Amino acid sequence: MNLDLGRQGTKYETIIILTLVAVACILTYYFHFVLKIGIIFTHFYYIPIILSAIWWKRNGLWVPFFLAGVLFFTDFINPLKADPWADDFFRAIIFISVSVITVILSEKIEKSQIKLAESEKKFRSVIESAAEAIITIDVDRNVVFWNKKAQNMFGYDEEEIIGQSITKIMPNRFKDDFNEGMKIFVSSERVKFTMSNPNIRALRRDGQEFPFEFTGSMWEAEGQHYYTAIIKDITDKLKADETRSTLAALVENSNDAIIGKDLNGIVFSWNQGAEEIYGYTAEEMIGKAVSILLPPGSNELEQIEDNISRGETIHHYHTHRITKSGEKIDISLTSSPIKDSYGNIMGVSSIARDITQEKRAERALEESEAQLTMVTTNMADIICQTNEEGVYIYISPSVESVLGYKPDELIGKSMFDFIHSEDVNILTSCIQDAAGSCISQSVRYRFKKADGSYIWIGTTETPLFNDEGDVNGFVCNSRDITQQKEMEDALRESEEKYRSLIESANDPIALFDENGIILLSNKAGANSLNMEPADLLGSSLWELFPDAAKKQIELIKHVFRTGKGVEIEMPVEYFGRERWYSASVQPLYGNDNKVHRVQVISRDITDIKNTQMKLEHALKDKDMLMKEIYHRVKNNLMVISSLLNLQSRYIQDEEAKGIFKESQNRAHSMALIHERLYRSTDLKQMDFGDYIRSLALDLFRTYVKDPSRIQLKMEVEDIMLDIDTAIPLGLIVNELLSNSMKHAFPDNTSGEIKVKFNKDGENCILEVSDTGIGFPQDLQLDKTESLGLQLVNNLTQQISGELELERSPGTTFHIVFKEKKIVN
Repeated sequence: MNLDLGRQGTKYETIIILTLVAVACILTYYFHFVLKIGIIFTHFYYIPIILSAIWWKRNGLWVPFFLAGVLFFTDFINPLKADPWADDFFRAIIFISVSVITVILSEKIEKSQIKLAESEKKFRSVIESAAEAIITIDVDRNVVFWNKKAQNMFGYDEEEIIGQSITKIMPNRFKDDFNEGMKIFVSSERVKFTMSNPNIRALRRDGQEFPFEFTGSMWEAEGQHYYTAIIKDITDKLKADETRSTLAALVENSNDAIIGKDLNGIVFSWNQGAEEIYGYTAEEMIGKAVSILLPPGSNELEQIEDNISRGETIHHYHTHRITKSGEKIDISLTSSPIKDSYGNIMGVSSIARDITQEKRAERALEESEAQLTMVTTNMADIICQTNEEGVYIYISPSVESVLGYKPDELIGKSMFDFIHSEDVNILTSCIQDAAGSCISQSVRYRFKKADGSYIWIGTTETPLFNDEGDVNGFVCNSRDITQQKEMEDALRESEEKYRSLIESANDPIALFDENGIILLSNKAGANSLNMEPADLLGSSLWELFPDAAKKQIELIKHVFRTGKGVEIEMPVEYFGRERWYSASVQPLYGNDNKVHRVQVISRDITDIKNTQMKLEHALKDKDMLMKEIYHRVKNNLMVISSLLNLQSRYIQDEEAKGIFKESQNRAHSMALIHERLYRSTDLKQMDFGDYIRSLALDLFRTYVKDPSRIQLKMEVEDIMLDIDTAIPLGLIVNELLSNSMKHAFPDNTSGEIKVKFNKDGENCILEVSDTGIGFPQDLQLDKTESLGLQLVNNLTQQISGELELERSPGTTFHIVFKEKKIVN
């Protein structure tokens, strides 16, 4: 209910309340004096006192006097007719006095409360507008106060953090140390506390950590201890410190001379660069006048001081200095005033760079301008400069050899006057892009030569800028790319033909990326999977061939990694069937000379593979049969050799016995060949060098009774020969060696027998020699009656070889033949 009725409402309210008070007083007297009820009812007098104070404050001084009159009135109507005046008068005085004192005190209290509220409001305003976070916690480490800056710094609203543990804004790794530190601080009863450790971090709501420092104090209220901390985020401070350290390091380690001096030219800072350029150390220069670096008679310092005094900075001023060694050097000098916080000039900072080499280079450049002109005349590229409208300002002499114009014929004219009409928009767009983006742009267009024909020109346009930073022209580097353009057109046509060829191929052809994703497929490839080419794009080998995809992708990655193509046959299972494919996986390179994709051409060779496996099985059977044949031939030859050996025991005639022995050795030599073929994995050829070593040792043990008398030497290479050559050549070796061992060293003479077998290009060379008595001079190989030599002649012809006989010293048979090519 709203009792604020304005002035009228207040007056009525007061009358009603005072009337109720008067009734209360009358009832009090009645109960006390008439009914003689206990004295406790006299306490109702306090009600008028209190209400008097309250209503006096609101309605004026007439209220307590009105209440005093009520007291007298009640005594007047008192039925006991006692004399009330003295007693009631005294009560009224006390009543009014108490009311006045109560009102005075209430007003003072109210004023104090108003001042306190204003003070609290100001304090709250100051705290909330503070630049640092201000946080108060109780002894249980729970937050009891949290200002706006703390909310902004940590991300928590006041409602979210009040009553929460302060460790909520700490990373877990610092919480234990904080709790332990709080225990120590509380027990120490210290009042002030600070912390500034850049390694300690606070935690924002979003999980971000930041360095901080704080100062605080402990205070007490209503018997409770509280701790208020002012927290500052020192991220920017640490960055600033790091920046200052970096700047100091940059100044100290700069290759430029950075010098600080006062207004009198006395040096107070001297970096490492200054020491390297001028030769003086910091100890030698600090406190000394910088004028010792100036050439004799120079008044440069006065000019610099005049500019500095006006607060000006001198940029890249070219001057000279004298080093400690007396050398005069060129320097580029920048001087600027050093000001204090009030803007007063306190000194001069100079940055000097030794440009002696640059100046020498400039002079050398000037000397080489003539050579540069000659170079630009004969170079293949055209260098030119235009204004922003495309009008030529400069053009290199090479334009004459490329386009047929002299430079003077083009300077002052617009390049658009020579551009093919169809390419004007392209060049215009390029110029606009270069000017808008402020970076180089490339363009191709047709340019009209002096003879009226057009050629393709490739141009890179680089914008030029004026002092205000606006584009005011271009530098163009142009080159004749007619041949390149024709090649590109041919390549584009080739690509179209390539795509047409792929589409018309009967074998599946596809392009894959490194992860086995199909980038392109021809119709044959898609139809082999009962799909269309468009349906295959973006599909993975894992989706199409889940059982074989791993091996296929490893193969593709191998080609990407090595850049080398692979030919492979592999089984692929899909639709519940296994099919064999012959695949050619080849890399396709991009412009960066890196493999960008691979091309896979596959062919279904299931039928061929099945036939091949049948053939391989048949070949295995044939090999087994051949081995069996070799084994049986060897056994038969060994039987013949054994029979000849047994038969020779019954022959008394030594000549006939020798014939049997030679036949036995011949059979043995052929058996040895079949034995080696039987044991070899290759049934078509054998290692003939190893065969010679075995055969020679067998013959040596057979014919040489005293090994100490005859030496057998062998220089044979391991050469593979087919069976058609090995058998006759083995018989030749048998005849020649046995002949030397039987007849070369009669009457217990001693000597040497040597066998050599090697390759010289496509020829195989066999030599059998001895140091024995030799053949008669009148012996002719093609007319000899010796069965062994006739056999050697015939066998040499059988292998298409050439036989030579050298008689001195000893005897040497030299046979040369070509190795037969093994046909698989």
